[in-house]
Amino acid sequence: MAEVRLEHVTKRFSEDVAALDDLTLEVADGEFLILVGPSGCGKTTALRLVAGLEKPTSGAIAIGGRIVNDVTPRDRDIAMVFQNYALYPHMTVHRNLAFGLKERRTPKPEIERRVREASAILGLDDLLGRRPAQLSGGQRQRVAMGRALVREPKAFLLDEPLSNLDAKLRVQMRAELKRIHQRLGITTIYVTHDQVEAMTLGDRIVVMSNGRVQQIGKPQEVYRRPQNLFVAGFIGSPPMNLLRGRCADGSIRLGDLDLPWSGPDAAEVAVGFRPEDLRPAGDGGPSLEFVVDVVEPLGNEVVVHGTTAGTAVESGAEEEAEIPLVAEGARAAITAVFAPADEPAPGDHMRLGIVPDRVHLFDLHTREAIGR
Repeated sequence: MAEVRLEHVTKRFSEDVAALDDLTLEVADGEFLILVGPSGCGKTTALRLVAGLEKPTSGAIAIGGRIVNDVTPRDRDIAMVFQNYALYPHMTVHRNLAFGLKERRTPKPEIERRVREASAILGLDDLLGRRPAQLSGGQRQRVAMGRALVREPKAFLLDEPLSNLDAKLRVQMRAELKRIHQRLGITTIYVTHDQVEAMTLGDRIVVMSNGRVQQIGKPQEVYRRPQNLFVAGFIGSPPMNLLRGRCADGSIRLGDLDLPWSGPDAAEVAVGFRPEDLRPAGDGGPSLEFVVDVVEPLGNEVVVHGTTAGTAVESGAEEEAEIPLVAEGARAAITAVFAPADEPAPGDHMRLGIVPDRVHLFDLHTREAIGR
């Protein structure tokens, strides 16, 4: 095991295209770090640079304290799991697991020990004699993971390994990955565009956009305290509601909503509130009017789409957000999450209450969060 460091790493594919722009990042020994962001944000490029499949335009990459910019992928002592399983179709599971070790001339008793250990960890004992065509998608992914495990590398690099699985298998494999990491404690860098994977798997997450880091922190910290509009709009499903407002005379005002404010006056701010922080008003606290358009019952909760007075603010992360409803005139589309007992009907007019401490403010010019 070893720490991984990227220091001021830039990767350009042309003078005008920077896939990564001055990326500095440290992954602690044994940490599970997630790189998350929309397509084209640079997360896979960062992973390929660590693996040695790409060379940085500038900056330094170190694994275990050793600069590896000019070290071949074979000699970096890392193992990578790709989105596609990349298994040899003519080989059994046992031979797929052992192949890389044989190529490295590992002694046969050691190969057998590592294969058996990885097989036991991943529940592959009954599948060792099968070929990939005889396996389900989840089983193939476990074999791909096993092939990385038997290497006993300093670090794991995983590039969207669960994206080809159906929803149920993704949940199972997420739990399996977390269990493996807790057991082995190998330094892991995991790339995904799926924020659910990021929130549930990572010790820390790195939110990226346009080749730059937007925020680094523990998943709940990033969720509760987004540092800018991009992170606010990207992390969360459904995404945070963002409306144009102003701060004046000790109040935050948008539409007919009036919230207490102790900071300086600001003529243009983005006011953010998460869908799950909105509830049917009933206690006389701060509230805004809401017209229900679409209701989505999900069993344990109800997602409600509708409109309110105001103007929506774009976070810059809309390619990963749900498609918003079209709001006409001076109305903005927002989303709320209710308990099943509070399910409204399309066309209902109601008021939504919100706790002032759950509101986020962002400067519309710098797009950075405003402390409260």
